[in-house]
Amino acid sequence: MNLLAQPKSIAPLLSFRIIFGLLAAILSARMLLLGWVDKFYIQPQFAFRLWGCQNLPELPAAGLYSCFVLMILAGLGIALGYKYKLSAGIFFSCFTYVELLDLTHYLNHYYLISLLALLIWILPAHRAFSLDHPISPELVKVPALYIWTPRLLFVLVYFFAGLAKLQSDWLFLAQPLRIWLGQQSDFPLFGPILASSWLPPFFAYFGAAFDLSVGFFLLWSKSRKWAYCFVIAFHLATATLFHIGIFPYLMMACTTIFFSSQFHEKIITTFAAVFNLTLSKLKLEFVLPAFQRYFLLFFLLFQALFPLRHHLYSGNVLWHEQGFRFAWMVMLVEKRGYAQFKVVDGQTGQMSWVNNLDHLNEKQEIMMAYQPDMLLQFAHYLANYYQQEQGYQAPQVYLDAQVSLNGRLSQRLVDPKVDLAQEKAYLWAKPNWILAFQGD
Repeated sequence: MNLLAQPKSIAPLLSFRIIFGLLAAILSARMLLLGWVDKFYIQPQFAFRLWGCQNLPELPAAGLYSCFVLMILAGLGIALGYKYKLSAGIFFSCFTYVELLDLTHYLNHYYLISLLALLIWILPAHRAFSLDHPISPELVKVPALYIWTPRLLFVLVYFFAGLAKLQSDWLFLAQPLRIWLGQQSDFPLFGPILASSWLPPFFAYFGAAFDLSVGFFLLWSKSRKWAYCFVIAFHLATATLFHIGIFPYLMMACTTIFFSSQFHEKIITTFAAVFNLTLSKLKLEFVLPAFQRYFLLFFLLFQALFPLRHHLYSGNVLWHEQGFRFAWMVMLVEKRGYAQFKVVDGQTGQMSWVNNLDHLNEKQEIMMAYQPDMLLQFAHYLANYYQQEQGYQAPQVYLDAQVSLNGRLSQRLVDPKVDLAQEKAYLWAKPNWILAFQGD
């Protein structure tokens, strides 16, 4: 415990704060300017929810737009260290709320942003080189645990992403890389190489090795510079080839926290000198409160165990997806699905085939078609809709869902004889209405 409380320069936290705050503001502004707030959160008449979030209240349109404006301002407040705790709390609360509104838009890197926002809120990353505390960074010391917590989180993210790749589709079939790279045959200059048969297996093994090891090489001072060069090359390549949003840039920018205190102090003092900023020479050293120590240790323990929960469920996790989310299973699946719902009046036998797009937008239908928990939620919605709007009595909902996993022929995901209106979602068990995966 003495090592956790050992005083360290606050400088790495300051750089982390500034980088994260700017990225947070840019991400929020991007979602606003691209019209995603209206398209994804206001227009849809139905929203898919995570287990336990079914009763999360929805803000009206003005409230949602205000939420994104607040996130932009909060991101800038974090970067500048202005009203820092308030800014960090607002961003964490608003961003997490928005991401819980519709499961359709779940992404691993949005989950990571929520986790980093929580850490930013808790850690005193504003106690130097900020508008709240314009103090020279080399004079402020914080417990080592404050620096190591975000570092170890990044190590876990990379490691679990690599661990998830140690399965047959990735290692032996090079899927879904073979599908994705095959679609890049018209890429300028490199198209023929990207479409070649030998490249997907090479990328697959390199990607697994990179994820499993890069976090540890970033921790080791002798390999850090080279490891960071690989981080830059790897994420630039994935950003160029696969268009996966802000995630590559988030990782390239935020993993600079692994560099030494001297590195960050030099950058900050140079920046202050260029802009002629006056910083106080007040010396500060923070102690490690017991509640923060236990919270941060529990946070790291949880992040080390929670991604393993898919082992509690039998079958192929890429198929049934029980324990798939929040486990850093990155770039492992290419799934295509078709879902045809049938609603039957329990008294008269009257039957209706459902046009999903009468109730969902295009993205919702695409994402729902191969995710069992979303299919079940929509089945419950349809039962309620047909009872209230169409006058069905004791409506029964049946589903023919055909799904293709990583280029295989489609097969049934759900038992078509089961009335999904009577089934419930369980967190601790794989539902028996999900059919077993029939594959190699």
